[in-house]
Amino acid sequence: MPKIIKVDKTYPRDALEKLYRSEGDGRVKERLLAILYLYDDKSVPTVSALLKVSENTVRDWRARWNEKGYQGLKPQFSGGYRPQLSDKDWDKVIQEISGKGMTLEDVRFYIKDEYNVSYSYKFVWKKLRMEKKVKYGKAYIENGKMPKDAEQTIKKK
Repeated sequence: MPKIIKVDKTYPRDALEKLYRSEGDGRVKERLLAILYLYDDKSVPTVSALLKVSENTVRDWRARWNEKGYQGLKPQFSGGYRPQLSDKDWDKVIQEISGKGMTLEDVRFYIKDEYNVSYSYKFVWKKLRMEKKVKYGKAYIENGKMPKDAEQTIKKK
């Protein structure tokens, strides 16, 4: 006969309901609702049918509740992949391309040549324009021989 695992009921039910009502994260709230159903002695198949999740998911939530309590129901992300270029590398790229009048496509090819990392146009745009706040510049190199007050001189004439 299989071993029947019950939910750990050391946490008071009224406090659990209060915690459920005050929870802001929808994922954690759903998990707390599952635990509340298990507190009411509903079976795992019944809870999974009510919440429209698999039975294994409910069993996993129950095991995490029994082991760690409320903290076990919170999502635990590992952090994902490490970026191919670090923030220091991106700052170095920005420093190297500044004043050269490079387009984003030119920057993509520059990163491919210098760092051997291939990024999409959209990613380079997001990284430079949205995150690093690099301003839009002219797509050409400014004439170094032109005087600094050339625009004012032209306006006067």
